[in-house]
Amino acid sequence: MSPDDKKFVPYVAPEKSLPELTFNVIWLGFLLAVIFAAANAYLGLYVGMTVSASIPAAVISMAIFRALKGNILENNMVKTSAAAGEAVAAGIIFTIPAELYLHRYLTDGQAGWGDLYDQIPVITAVALVGGILGVLFSIPLRRILIVDMDLPYPEGVACTAVLKTGEEGGRGFYYVMGALGVGGLFKLMGANRGLRLWKEQLTRFWGTGDQRLFFGTNLSPALLGVGWIIGPRIAAMVFGGGVIGWLIAIPLVGWYRGWEYGGVTYFGEEAIFTVWHEDTLFIGIGAIIIGGLYTMWKMREAVFTGIKQGMGGKTDEDEFGQELPRTERDLPWKPWYFALIFIAMLGVYWHVTESWTITIVAAVVMLIMAFFFTAVAGYIAGVVGSSNNPVSGVTVATLLFTSLLLLLLQADKYPGMTAAIIVAAIICVSAAIAGDCMQELKTGQLLGSTPWRLQVAEIIGVIAAGLIIGPILWLLDDAYGIFSTDLPAPQGVVMATVVYGVFEGDMNWAFFGIGVFLAIAIIMLEKFNIAQISIMAVAIGIYLPLMLTVPIMIGGLLRMGAESFINNRFELAEGRQATTPAARASLDKRKDIAREDSYNDGVMIASGLIAGEALMGVIIAVFVMADFDLTRYNVPPDMPGFLLYFYVVLIMGYIVIRDHVMDMSYKDLIETTVCVIGDAWRGLLATPGMIAAAFAGGYWGDPIEEAAEAEGADEEWEIEE
Repeated sequence: MSPDDKKFVPYVAPEKSLPELTFNVIWLGFLLAVIFAAANAYLGLYVGMTVSASIPAAVISMAIFRALKGNILENNMVKTSAAAGEAVAAGIIFTIPAELYLHRYLTDGQAGWGDLYDQIPVITAVALVGGILGVLFSIPLRRILIVDMDLPYPEGVACTAVLKTGEEGGRGFYYVMGALGVGGLFKLMGANRGLRLWKEQLTRFWGTGDQRLFFGTNLSPALLGVGWIIGPRIAAMVFGGGVIGWLIAIPLVGWYRGWEYGGVTYFGEEAIFTVWHEDTLFIGIGAIIIGGLYTMWKMREAVFTGIKQGMGGKTDEDEFGQELPRTERDLPWKPWYFALIFIAMLGVYWHVTESWTITIVAAVVMLIMAFFFTAVAGYIAGVVGSSNNPVSGVTVATLLFTSLLLLLLQADKYPGMTAAIIVAAIICVSAAIAGDCMQELKTGQLLGSTPWRLQVAEIIGVIAAGLIIGPILWLLDDAYGIFSTDLPAPQGVVMATVVYGVFEGDMNWAFFGIGVFLAIAIIMLEKFNIAQISIMAVAIGIYLPLMLTVPIMIGGLLRMGAESFINNRFELAEGRQATTPAARASLDKRKDIAREDSYNDGVMIASGLIAGEALMGVIIAVFVMADFDLTRYNVPPDMPGFLLYFYVVLIMGYIVIRDHVMDMSYKDLIETTVCVIGDAWRGLLATPGMIAAAFAGGYWGDPIEEAAEAEGADEEWEIEE
C-alpha cells in the first residue's frame, strides 16, 4: 500500500463493520434502478443525453432509510444500484434505435429491425452483457484510477457530501419531490400526447428564396435542469454547436446548393431539418469520432497499466501478499467469467446474423474494445463526471472500426450492419457503466464502503435495468414512434448513419471532413493552451435540434446568474471591509461555501424536474398504448406555455438564492441585481459574444470547480458538484 493510503481515513473506518448489502438495500436499489432506467430512456430518446441519477437517488434513499433506520453505507449501496439503471438506459437508447432507423429509413427493411417487440430478448442480453462487462473490467482499474491517480471524480465526491449531510437531515428531498411534481405536471399539460394545453415548442421561421433562418426553443423543464447541472461553460459549448450547425451552416448550405434533395424542393421548417439531416449532421459525426480517438490516445498509458495489473493481480491481497483491509477488497476477477460471456454472445450474434464470420469477428471485437473503452470512460468520468462522460464518442469510434473491419472481411452487408450496431450497443453500455461504477467506487472510498459489495450493488442495478429496458423501449416506440418529433433519438440517427455510410460507401465525406477539421482545430487550440473546448459538447450541439439546446443554455445562464448574485452580495456587504489578507481569505471561503450550497440546491431541483418530466413521458406512453386520448386542443397556443415556463425559471432562480435574499434590504437587493446585470453586460462587451467567451475558455470557468480548488489547499478532499 502506498503512503497516501495509510494517511487517508474514510468516514467509516476499515476496522468498523456496518450492515451494507442488506435485504432493504437489494429491493430498494432494484426498484430505483427500474425507475431511473425508465426515466432516462425517455430523456435520452428525447434530447440525446442523460443525467447521472446518483444525487437524486442518494436523496430518495436517505429519506426512505431514515424511516427504516438504515445507515450511510446502506444509502450508498442503494444509490449505486439506482445509478446503474441510468447508465444501462443510456447505453441502450443511444444505440439500439439505430436498428430501427436502418430498417425503416435507410435499407428498405434489409438491415436492422422493423419492430422492437420480437427483439426484447436480444436487447435484454445486450444490456446485461454490456453492464456486467463494465463492472468486471472496472475491477482491475479501480486502484489505478481511484487510488493511484487520485482523480477528482466530481459526482462521487458530491454524493459523499450529500450522504454526509443526510445523516443530519436536509431539505434536498423536498426540493427533489416538489420539482418532480412541477416537471411531471408541465409535461402532462404540454405534451403532444398529453393534455396539450399549449405547444411544447416555441418556434419561428424567416426566409424567402435561398435565404432561410430558423430559431426556437423547447419549453422543457428537464432541459432547464440539464443546463443547470452541466453548467454555463458546457451549456454554452452545446449551444455554440447549435449556432454553428443551425444558424451558420444550414443557411450557408441552403444558399449555396439550394433546398432540393432527391428531386424534392423543401420549404419552411422542413427545409431546415432536411439540410440538417442530409448534410450538417455529419459535421458533428466527424467531430465526435476525432474527439473519441484523441481521448483514447491520451489514455493509452493508463489503459496498458490497467491491462497488466488486471491480468496478473489478486483482488484480496496487495503486491506483497498481505491481506487487504475491508475497504480495499474487490470481487474476484476470473477469466472464465469472460469465457461464458463470449460464448453467450456468440449465440446472440449467430441468432441475429446467421453468419459465422460476422459472429466471431463481432464477439472478439466486443471483448477487446469493451476493456479498452472501460478504461477510457473510467478516466473521463474521474475528470469531468459521469454526466459529461462522452460515451457516444467512443461508441461511434467503435462502430466505425467494426464496420470497416467487417467490410474488409467482405462480410454480408446487411447482417454486418445489424451486428455492428449490437457490438456498439454492448460497448456503449459497458462504457456508461464503467464511468458510473468508478464514481460509485470513489464515493465508497471516501465513505468507507466495501468495494466488492458496491460492485455487487452495481450488478443488481444492471440486472434490474437490463430486464426492463427492452419493454420500456418497445413501449415508447409503440406509443410515440422513435424518430418522430416526440422522440427524435438523435444519437440513434448518428449511429445508423455512420454504419450505413461505411457499408454502402455513401458517407457524406465532405461534411464529415469539415467535422474532422473542426475537431483537429479544437485539439490544436487545447494543445497550445489557447482555449479549452469540449469537442463532444460542440458536436452534440451541431446534431441536436437547435430548440433543444436553447433551454439547456437557459439553465446554464441561470446557474451563472445565481453564482454572480452570491458573489456580488458578499462583495457589497463585506468586500470593502476585507482589507487584510486574512479577512479576504475568510470572505472568499464563505463565498465559496455559499455558492456550493446554492449549486447543490439547484441540483436537487434540476434532478426533480428531469425525473418528473421523464417519468410523466413514460406514464403518458401507457395511456397512449391503452388508447386513452388525453388531448384537449388540436392546435394549442404557444404563449401560455412560454409564460409558465418563464415563471418556472424565475422560481428556480429565486429558490437557489433565497437564503441570501431573505436577510437583504431592498436597497441591497437592487444594488446586487444591478451588479449581476453589469457582470453580464461586461461579459458581452469583453468578447464577440457569450458563445465566443465560452470557446475562449477561462471567462466562463465553473464557479463550483473554482470553489473546490480554493478549498483544496485546506482540505484533503475536494468538494465539487
